[in-house]
Amino acid sequence: MQKKKEFKKAYYFSDKLKERLSQIPYYPLTIVEAPSGFGKTTAVREYLRKELPDATCEWYTCLSEPIFVAWLRICNLFNCVDSESAEEMKRLRIPKMETLFDIENILQNLNCQKETYLVIDNYQLMDCNVHQELISAFSMHKNPNLHMIFITQQLPFHEQLFIHNDNIYLIKAPAFLFDKNSITSLFRMEGLRIKKEELESLSSSSEGWISAIRLQMVNYKETGRFVYSADIEQLVETAVWNRLTPVEKDFLLRVSVLDCFTARQAVSMLDEEFNPNTIETALKASDFIRYTPDNRQFIIHNILLDYLRSRFYHCQTKEYQSKAYRKAGVSCVIEAKYCSAAEFFYKVKDYDAILSMPLSCEYFYNYQDKYVPEVFEALINECPEETLCKYPFTLLVLGHQTFAAGQYGAYLKICELLKFIIRKGKGFESDEIREIKGEYIYLVSMMDFNDITKMMESQRNAWETLGKPLKIINRKSIYGYASPSILNLYWREVGTLEDTLQKMDEASFTYLKLTGGRGAGAQSILRAEAMLMRGEDDEAEILCYKALYDAKSFGQIGICLSAELVLARIAILRGNEGSYFTAVRNIQGYDKESSNPSIQHMVEYCMSIIGFVLGIKDYIATWFYDMQSIKKTLYAPIVPMAQVLNLWLLLMDKRYNEFYAACRFAMDTSSNMTGNIKFIMPQMYQLIFLAILKRNNGKQLESWKYLREAFDIALPDQIYLPFAQEECMKYFLNELGSTDFTFLITLCERQQKGRDVIRKAILHKKSPLTPREREIALLFKDRMSRKEIADKLYISEETVKSTLKAVYSKLEIHSRRELNTKDF
Repeated sequence: MQKKKEFKKAYYFSDKLKERLSQIPYYPLTIVEAPSGFGKTTAVREYLRKELPDATCEWYTCLSEPIFVAWLRICNLFNCVDSESAEEMKRLRIPKMETLFDIENILQNLNCQKETYLVIDNYQLMDCNVHQELISAFSMHKNPNLHMIFITQQLPFHEQLFIHNDNIYLIKAPAFLFDKNSITSLFRMEGLRIKKEELESLSSSSEGWISAIRLQMVNYKETGRFVYSADIEQLVETAVWNRLTPVEKDFLLRVSVLDCFTARQAVSMLDEEFNPNTIETALKASDFIRYTPDNRQFIIHNILLDYLRSRFYHCQTKEYQSKAYRKAGVSCVIEAKYCSAAEFFYKVKDYDAILSMPLSCEYFYNYQDKYVPEVFEALINECPEETLCKYPFTLLVLGHQTFAAGQYGAYLKICELLKFIIRKGKGFESDEIREIKGEYIYLVSMMDFNDITKMMESQRNAWETLGKPLKIINRKSIYGYASPSILNLYWREVGTLEDTLQKMDEASFTYLKLTGGRGAGAQSILRAEAMLMRGEDDEAEILCYKALYDAKSFGQIGICLSAELVLARIAILRGNEGSYFTAVRNIQGYDKESSNPSIQHMVEYCMSIIGFVLGIKDYIATWFYDMQSIKKTLYAPIVPMAQVLNLWLLLMDKRYNEFYAACRFAMDTSSNMTGNIKFIMPQMYQLIFLAILKRNNGKQLESWKYLREAFDIALPDQIYLPFAQEECMKYFLNELGSTDFTFLITLCERQQKGRDVIRKAILHKKSPLTPREREIALLFKDRMSRKEIADKLYISEETVKSTLKAVYSKLEIHSRRELNTKDF
C-alpha cells in the first residue's frame, strides 16, 4: 500500500500552554483533561520529548480493555521504576474502594532513582468505578523523581476533590485553545502568511480548536484557500480524505470498523499480501493514526474515525460492508478475540465462522475480550438448525454459557438440538456420539442443578456413558456459579435440609470424578453453613477447615472463599477479633492472587455479606445498589440471593416504595427459574425484612404474620441465625411471649454481643495508636530516621525507639516495610 507524501507537521504550542506544561515536573500527578481533538496527547508527548529528553517516559493508552487487563498494563508501567512494587500492585487484581489504600501504601514505599514520567492516555476509556479515587491514590506517592500524567476526555470529576490536593495539577481545555496570535504563529512556522480577514474567519469558525485549525491549514497549503465551514466533517473530507489514494481510502474504511487493531489485523483486512512490518511503518507515518507501543496497537483519531464510519455506513454498499465485517471477524480470530469476532461474523450471518471458532468454557470464564451474550443467544435463535447441528461441541459450550446468562430459551433449544444429534448420529463417529451424549446428560441436568437427587442420577449416567471426566466442564471452571453460599444453592424445600446434606455427601464422589475435582469441599461447606445457621459453630468450624484442605488440593478458589466467609461469620458470632480479621484478610487475598473476574466479584460478594451481617453499608459493593448492575455482574442462578442485599440496602435507606416493588420481583425470581430450580433462603429473608418494615411502621399484626411465614420456612430445618442477625429480633420474640423461642433469643443475644465486639475492633483497627504514636509512626513511614524524628519533635531518640516498639506491637508487625502497608 503506497503512502502519499504528507507535509511534515509542525508542532506549535501557545505560550499559555507551554507555561502550563512546564509545571508538570513540580507535581506528583498531572491531569490533562479536554475533549477529543484538542491536541492533549501530542502536547504531552512533544513536551516530554523536547523538554525532558533525559527522563524515562513510559506510556499506556487505554483501549476499552476489560478492567483487569487495563490494570495489568498500568502496573507494567511501574516495572521500569520498581519491579517489586509493580508486582505488589498486580496482586491487588483491580482498583476498587477496598484496594485504594493498599495502592497508596505501595506507592509510598516506591523506589524511583531516576526522573520518570508514567503516562496513562485515554483514561476515560478505562472501565473503572473509582476513576477519581484512583487518581487521588496515585497522587499520594512521595517520590520526587516520579511523575504521573493522566490524559483524558471529560469525566464526571468532582473538581473540589482535587482543588485541595496539592499533589495534583490540572490542565484543562482552555489551555489548548488557540487565540489569534497563536494561529498566526502556527501559520508563520509553516511558512504561510494569513491575511487579517482570513485570520478573523478562521478564529471564528474554529473557535480556537486545534484540530479544525490544522485541517484548515492542510487544505490552505494544498489549495491556497480555506473551507469556510465550521463543519468538521467537511474539513476532514477536504483536508484528508480527498488527498488519499483509492487503496488508502479502501484500507481506512475497512479498519474503521475496529476500535483498535494490530499490524497483523491490518494486513488481514487487505485483499493483497503485505508484510506486517511494511504496514506498521506506513501506519506510524500517518498524522491521524496513533500507535501504542505497549500493546502494539493502532488507534485512528476520533475525528477521522467518525468521518470514516459515517462514510462506511452511509456511502458504501451492503456488499462492501459485509466483506469488511467478515475480514474484521477473521482479524479478531487471529488475535484470539473470539467474542469480538462473533459480533462481526453475526453481522453478516456467517454462522459457520462463529461456530467453528475454538470456544471453550474456560475461555469465557477467563475472558480477556468483551463478552456479548446477546450475540450468542441470537445465533442460537436465528441460525438454521442443520448448521448448528454440525458443531455439537460448540453447542455444548454455548449451552453452559446461555444457562449461566439466564438465556433459558436458547439453552433449551441447544438441549433439543443435541438430543437430535445423538438420536440421528449422522456425520459423527460412534466414539464422538458417546462423548456428546455424556456431555449432554450433564448439560441437560442443569435444569435440576439444585435438586441433588436428580443431579446425582444424571452424574452417574454421564460417568457410565463417558467412562472418563467431562471435557466441557472441569475443575478450572468455578463451582456453583461463584455463589458464596452453598446452602443457598441447595436448600430448596422446607423440612428437607438434613436429607439434602446426606445426599450431597453421597453425590460428591461421582461428581468429583466426573469433573476432575471441581467443587472439592462443597459438601463440607454445605454442612458447615447448615451447622452455623443452627448455632452449632464448633462443628461448623471443623467442617470449614476440612473444606479448605479439600478445596486447596484441587485449586478450588471459590470453595475456599465460601469456607473463609463461614469462618468470618463464626468469628462474628463468637466476637473473636483475631479469627475475624484473619478470615477477612484471607478472603481479600484470593482476590489479589486470581486474575479471574468471577473471583473478584465473589470476593466483593463475600465482603458484602459480611457488611450485611455487621450492619456496615460501607462493605457492600456498589453493584448491589441496583438490580441491573447485579444482573450484569453475576451469573443468573445466583441473582435471587443477591437481591436480598439489594432489599436490605433499600430498607436501610428507607426507600420503602422501591423496597415493596423490588420485594415482589425478588419473590418471583427466587421461585420461578427454569426447570426444577427453587430457592427458599431469599424468600425467608424477604419475609423477615417485611416483618421488620411493618413493625417499624407500627403494623404489628402484619409484622407477626410475615414473621410467622418466615418461621414456617426456617424452623423445620432449624435455621435460626438469619433471625438472630437482625438487631430488633430479640424485641420481636419477647413481644410474642412464647417460651418456644428461648434458644433463638439466646442466639440473638450472642450474635449481637459478638457483632458489637467486631464492630469496635474494626473501629479500633482504623486508629489503634495514640495521637503521639501515630505522629511518630507517620514520620517514620515518610522515611525519616529516628534521629530526624527526635530532632523534629524535640524528644530523645530513645523515646522515638520505644514508641516505635509500641507501634509495632499494636499493629502486629516487625519491620518498616510492614508499617508501610498498615492503615492507622
